[in-house]
Amino acid sequence: MELNTTFVNPDVLTTRQPFEKLFPIQEETLAAISQDMEVNGFDPVFPLVVWKEENVLVDGHTRFTAARNTHLDQVPVVYKSFEDEDDALLYSFHAQRNRRNMSDDDIVKCLALLDVVHKKNEAGQKTTRKAENEIRAKELGISPQKVDKARKVMEYGSPDIQEQVQAGEKSINKAFNEVQAQRRESGEIKGRETDGLGLSAKYTQSLGKFLKELTRIREQGWQEVSREKAVADIEAILDLIRN
Repeated sequence: MELNTTFVNPDVLTTRQPFEKLFPIQEETLAAISQDMEVNGFDPVFPLVVWKEENVLVDGHTRFTAARNTHLDQVPVVYKSFEDEDDALLYSFHAQRNRRNMSDDDIVKCLALLDVVHKKNEAGQKTTRKAENEIRAKELGISPQKVDKARKVMEYGSPDIQEQVQAGEKSINKAFNEVQAQRRESGEIKGRETDGLGLSAKYTQSLGKFLKELTRIREQGWQEVSREKAVADIEAILDLIRN
């Protein structure tokens, strides 16, 4: 079904939780979009998405805030119907997920959200933890192993560790290692921490495959891959190493 764009005054739109804080507004991004709007206005190619029945903004909170900051009196809006709040929330999640690289604090928050929403919709259905992790991994665009680590951090981590991950101050992987070390020390789980030799071999093997595949892609021509995208991916790898 084709959705038509309508122009309305931003003051007639409402915002509320949980949509408003699903992905917090980044100040640098907001400043850049606000500056662009001052010069070029609101690009109608990227309209706000509003829940028709509730008149609630579902997607586009950064653009909405930028429009308010620059005192625009008209913004492009697409009104879309949803069955209920969960339906609207899943739409908002997928729309934003497709536009960004998920940070670890985003992953923890969205994992909890998806668990709540899906458990409501799948009440009475039995599934294994492994199967759930694989489903969430596909939705979040990460590995099932990382989903499992995030779950263990939020299940067994101290309040301080959980808060640090949720605030983006500590990576899921680092927090998981700390939690597992604490659980071993307390006797909750058995076994020694690996000396890293096995993981070192896996790392070397994986890196070799990665470089070989990257070389093959380059030789075939990767003009469609922007310089900005390549740099962003390298930065993501560096962040992984640093954390």
